[in-house]
Amino acid sequence: MAPSGPIFVVGSGPMIGSHIARLFATHSFTHIALFSRSASNLTRDASLVTAAAPSASVHTYPADVTDHVALTAALEEAVGDVGVPEVLIYNAARVSYGMFGQYTTDDMLVDFKIPNLGLYTTASVMLPHLQALAKSHPDAHPALFVTSSALIHQPFAPVFSLSMAKAAQASLVKLLAADNEGVVHVALVTVGGQVTPEEKVNNPSNIATKFWELYEQEKGSWEFEMKCGW
Repeated sequence: MAPSGPIFVVGSGPMIGSHIARLFATHSFTHIALFSRSASNLTRDASLVTAAAPSASVHTYPADVTDHVALTAALEEAVGDVGVPEVLIYNAARVSYGMFGQYTTDDMLVDFKIPNLGLYTTASVMLPHLQALAKSHPDAHPALFVTSSALIHQPFAPVFSLSMAKAAQASLVKLLAADNEGVVHVALVTVGGQVTPEEKVNNPSNIATKFWELYEQEKGSWEFEMKCGW
């Protein structure tokens, strides 16, 4: 088995993103790249990872996923710094509460851009690298895993905008999975319900294990969706 390549986490944060990075770092991933809009959050998240895996090399890249120029530059910089990732996580989202008619069009546009245009930019930049890795290292498991929600199956009126945005994102991920079948493992982890450290199932540490379970799957048995908490 080839050594695990780097892992990139786009949309790092104190909950799911940093816990995914920490879990992979405590296994066989020694090079971690974290991306977030907030530089201070990146410092905190990097400390969480290195506390759990002192030998891990953690690189941080401030980038707003709604700014395709800045995000593209950050991703390309990371590839230059740590190499092509074996695993790419897209975890960026914004939870805004409101019923139909309670959002401004600007708010809805931002809610759409974060999970959709951000993922589109990320995939456009990184999928060619993952596809090349699949050809050059047949033992690798190049993967693009996306944090999703049970909202893609059952929209919820009090998060009207997020329900719409996540449904659109799921369609994008399905298209990417079809285009990369047998080459890059493209999959969703769909979380059902609120995520807090106190939740028995929907806590960040447990959700992170679902991403690891996807990574451990053998080609030919790749799943498209891993559910957590529903």
